[in-house]
Amino acid sequence: MAPDPTIMQAVEQLGYRVTVGDVATQAGLKVEVANLGLLALASEAGGHLQVADTGDIVYLFPKDFRAILRKKYFQLRLQEWWKKVWGVLFYLIRISFGIFLIASIALITITIIIIISAANSDRDSNDRGGNFGGGFFYFPDLFWYFSPNYGTDYQERRREGREKSDLNFFEAIFSFLFGDGDPNAKLEERR
Repeated sequence: MAPDPTIMQAVEQLGYRVTVGDVATQAGLKVEVANLGLLALASEAGGHLQVADTGDIVYLFPKDFRAILRKKYFQLRLQEWWKKVWGVLFYLIRISFGIFLIASIALITITIIIIISAANSDRDSNDRGGNFGGGFFYFPDLFWYFSPNYGTDYQERRREGREKSDLNFFEAIFSFLFGDGDPNAKLEERR
């Protein structure tokens, strides 16, 4: 069984000369687990036990203990290889997500522009001017708003629109759905 990677990392961070308490604190492990892990790591990697001046047991590991363990355990080599591959894969996933996000925004923008231009071309081909009919979207003619004859021209356009149809928007929808006129007109005569 391969040694615990958190204990190996803690040993490296603490300078290869560690006590059980140092490793338990650094790795966030229980003292018993850290003690067993350090004993296993020392036996596998060629670590030595020393007694400090304070009476604590100190584990001294060689600086190349990872290379020694890599030679013994295929699993450690595989983990390190996978860590490198995963770093590259994760970078590619992040890049592809960004590219996909930008491409989808561009595609949505292009689609909206195509729909608006198709609606405007339908409106222009039907000679309906600024009325609602003919297209899905309604965009007012901004040049007409800023023209010098806006006030008088506006009144004439409203009169033309009223002459074409006296129905408001909701009446036009009702007329489209249910037909024009009173369905009960001349009901008595038909009976």
